[in-house]
Amino acid sequence: APRALTDSTTSSAPTVAMVRLSALAVVVATLASGRAVAADTFKGEWGQDVLGCRCSGPKVTHGNCGYHFHWGSQEDQPWCRTLYGCGKSGMQGSWMQCDPEAVERRRANDGKLYNSKGFKEFFGKEGKDKWTAAADKYAEKRLAKNNRAYSVTEFRDFYVDTLGEQGWVKEWIAAAPEQRKASDGKWYTWEEFVTFYGDSKAWGEWDSGQQARNEL
Repeated sequence: APRALTDSTTSSAPTVAMVRLSALAVVVATLASGRAVAADTFKGEWGQDVLGCRCSGPKVTHGNCGYHFHWGSQEDQPWCRTLYGCGKSGMQGSWMQCDPEAVERRRANDGKLYNSKGFKEFFGKEGKDKWTAAADKYAEKRLAKNNRAYSVTEFRDFYVDTLGEQGWVKEWIAAAPEQRKASDGKWYTWEEFVTFYGDSKAWGEWDSGQQARNEL
C-alpha cells in the first residue's frame, strides 16, 4: 500500500495553541514584574516638565537601580521605581531603566566583583544564596570626598541631593576603590591585599581590616 505523504514542516511549525501560550507567558511575566511598556512621562514633584527621572531610593521596594529578579521576570537591563510618577507606568508604580554603572556589585569567591545578574549567570541555581551571603562583607565600596568608603547605595545617598541622578553615577565611576587597614598599619585595596597576602589568606586579612567609613 502506498505511504501517506507528510509535510516535513508540520512538526516544526508552531501551532495556534503554542503561539497563544507564548503570548500568555509574556503577559504573565509583565504582570508579575508590575511593569508595562509605555511612553515615558518626564514629570517632577509638582507636575512640571523635567529632563529625567529619579529613582525612589532604598525605602521603596526596587527603588534602587538593579536587576530585580523574581518569578516571571528575567531582566536584561537594570531598572528602578521612580518618584512622582516619572518614567513609564506600571501596575505597581512608575519605573525607568537606569545606568548599569549604578548597580550594586559584590565580590564572589573568585575574587571578582559581579552584580546580581552576574552572580546568577556565574553560579546558576546557587546564585541567589551566594549573592545574599556576600552582602555584609563583600559589597563593593568606593571612597567619597569625605574619605569614607560607601556601598553604591550609600554613595548615591551621599551625593544625589547635590548632583542628581546622573551626576552621582559619574562621581561613583571616578571614585577610588575602598581601602582597608592591614596589620602593618597601612591602607590597601583588595587587589593589593591579594598581592601581599596571596589568594587564600587575603580573605581573612580583608575581613579583619579596619574600614574607612561611618554610618549614614
